[in-house]
Amino acid sequence: MKSIGIVLFDGFPMMSLSCITEPLRVANRENHHPVFEWKMITEHGQPVSSSSNIKLSVDHCFNSDFQPDILLVLTSYYPEKTVTKSSIEFLRKHATRNILMGCVDTGALLFAKSGLLKNRKAAVHHESLKALRDPYAANVFVDLLFDFSETFCSSAGGVATLDMTLALIAHFNGKTLAAAVAKAINYRPLASTFSQLELGKDWSVSRLDKRLADAIQIMLENIDEPVPISNIATQLELEGWQLRRKFQKYFGATPARYYLNLRLENARALLKNSQKSVGDIGIQCGFSNIESLSRSYKTRFGIQPSKDRDY
Repeated sequence: MKSIGIVLFDGFPMMSLSCITEPLRVANRENHHPVFEWKMITEHGQPVSSSSNIKLSVDHCFNSDFQPDILLVLTSYYPEKTVTKSSIEFLRKHATRNILMGCVDTGALLFAKSGLLKNRKAAVHHESLKALRDPYAANVFVDLLFDFSETFCSSAGGVATLDMTLALIAHFNGKTLAAAVAKAINYRPLASTFSQLELGKDWSVSRLDKRLADAIQIMLENIDEPVPISNIATQLELEGWQLRRKFQKYFGATPARYYLNLRLENARALLKNSQKSVGDIGIQCGFSNIESLSRSYKTRFGIQPSKDRDY
């Protein structure tokens, strides 16, 4: 069982905390025996209030002997207040243990101030990006919804924290469990999350046809700048007709149609899970202009992208 320490500061976002703990709870249920446990940590072990004024009791303080396998940090909308000698020493102490560490949105500032973002990047909310970037290199704080590696994970906050948590579950307990959790909570992860959850060596397509899985992986890795289908076939040492036959056999669609649908599914996920403009989403999903996105989107989903948002 993996233990997770969740460090909370006054004003932490309750939504992000729920996007961590609820998927972990469901993972324990779907796995039929617990694979994760989590404990809350504050500097002095005192109760902490969220940004919505919900007060929580906690389990540990910075000086406790609790040594989690994973440490995640949730700060407030005023992250500068969390940068103290005590918090920096706490993070540095746990960093020496070479565990997975991570943060949500502005929590990245505390890691940067602690000197723990060297050769790493942290996803932050687009509204915080400019303010956080000013004293640092442009590649430290990045405009991503989430990022995950073996030693560090981060999310831009909000629902993107779900994707980060699903990636965490997949990393430690397999993609099948992570996909089951996503299904149980009625959440459709971003395409980038699906590439981690569903297209690994144990994914069914890979078992049926590895080259087909490799083709899909190339597509998922090039959502923003689509690769010509002929180039994909060449990379896989296939003739174009061979690749088309594989897609027709398993999906009843051409490679180009399947690729387009991946980009459209990603666009739809971004529309529903981010506040990016339709134009920005179109660019991020490989469409040269809004008209091109809107035309393909309406054909696929029967609605204009501008009208397919939850807010």
